[in-house]
Amino acid sequence: MMMKKTLLVALSAFSFALFQAPSVLAQSAPAPVAAAATSQKATPALWVVKDSDTTIYLFGTFHLMAPGIDWNHGQVKAAFEGADSLRLEIANLESEGPVIANLMAAKGQLPAGKTIYDGLTESQRTALSTIVAASGFPPQAIQQMQPWLGSIILSLSLYQKLGLDPTQGVDKTLDGLARAANKPVEGFETGAEQVGFFANLTDAQQKAMLVSTIEDWDQATTMLNDMVEAWKTGNADKLGELMNTSLRSQPELSKLILADRNQRWADWIATRMAKPGTVFVAVGAGHLSGPDSVQAFLKQKGIKSSRVETK
Repeated sequence: MMMKKTLLVALSAFSFALFQAPSVLAQSAPAPVAAAATSQKATPALWVVKDSDTTIYLFGTFHLMAPGIDWNHGQVKAAFEGADSLRLEIANLESEGPVIANLMAAKGQLPAGKTIYDGLTESQRTALSTIVAASGFPPQAIQQMQPWLGSIILSLSLYQKLGLDPTQGVDKTLDGLARAANKPVEGFETGAEQVGFFANLTDAQQKAMLVSTIEDWDQATTMLNDMVEAWKTGNADKLGELMNTSLRSQPELSKLILADRNQRWADWIATRMAKPGTVFVAVGAGHLSGPDSVQAFLKQKGIKSSRVETK
């Protein structure tokens, strides 16, 4: 049977800002479930765009990861270490974290007298109450959140229960390695911009996001495990199918956090090709798969991207 594509899971590889969300509660988030100590070798997908004097690598990341996943080896490691600079969705991840959390706290609260349950059906309200109770986050805090922020907080609780940890995120690891090597780190966006993608959603879009989270909850664990496995094995087509189909069920949200951003990033890459040097670009894996991927927009400009063998 075809599994319904879940929005709450797809968001795990589209926005770094999501994973600063627990700080909004000013309380401890549920700790990630301890992962097995055994290291697992992963061979995630890597692409390259190059001409005679410019090389730009494109690496798809997960913004959270289980400990013990060994992805930084072989061609990925060589490409990163040989790059002159690293370009992430957001530069200065450590300093941006508190800024993002403060913005979420400021923009993610409902007006007095309103709750996250408003506008839901009775069955949706019951299901949401069950999800909140199991999340480990304070129910009163969730109740006062805008639907977009409540969806993010609850989704994160699911990721962490599966052993996925924002502190183990691929972007965060690359950022630390680059800074330790005195490699310049640049960003496509700011934390404020990423928060704005969600905070500026209409009431109807926010409700659709929350309802998707509620309705898809029971099947999300299976899909998230499938996504991580696809990433670990470099199966970009499968990863794109799992991630992007769910977003396209909400075209306006898909355009905002996927297509428009990928277009801008492709524009930057096209311009950067005029300057010699090597850049390692690392963004959420969902941006590098599917018909609205960064590579697809590059192709429209006549710029070819090639897959690098990482097995």
